Amino acid sequence: MKRFLLLIAGVLMLGFVTSCKEEGPHKDDIVKFSAVINSSPTVPKATSSAQGTGVFEYNKTTMELKYNINYQNLTPTSVTLNSAVPAWERGGIVETLADNPTGTQVQGTVKLNTERQTLLIAGAMYINIPTKENPYGEIRGQIIADKFEE
Repeated sequence: MKRFLLLIAGVLMLGFVTSCKEEGPHKDDIVKFSAVINSSPTVPKATSSAQGTGVFEYNKTTMELKYNINYQNLTPTSVTLNSAVPAWERGGIVETLADNPTGTQVQGTVKLNTERQTLLIAGAMYINIPTKENPYGEIRGQIIADKFEE
C-alpha cells in the first residue's frame, strides 16, 4: 500500500511540474507599462496639484514604445521621456514626445534602441512634464511594467 501511495504521489507531482508553464513579460512580444504622474518624485522638488497618468505598450519585436499620456491642472512646455540611473534622480531627455502641447493628452509611438529598451525594462525611464514655472519638471511619473495575469 505504501508503494502504491508513493506511486500516486509521484504521478501527481509529475503532473503539477509538467503543467507549469513559464509566463511573464519576458515571454510576450508586447509588454505593458504604466506611470502615475504627479509632483512627488520631481527633482528638484516641485509642489503642484497637477497630475496625470501614462499607459504604454512596448513591442519587443519592432522596438516601438506606444504611449498615451493624460494630464490635468497645468500648461506644459513639453512632455519628455527621460532616463535616470538611479531611477529617483533627475536624468537626461531621451525623447521629446511633445513640444508646447495643447489639450490634456499626448499620444504616439517612439522607436527605442537596445540601450533604451534595457532602461525601460529596468524601470529607469520616466515621463517628465515641465512648465514655465517649473522648467525641470512640475510633474513626473516613473514608467513601471504592469503585473501580468497567469
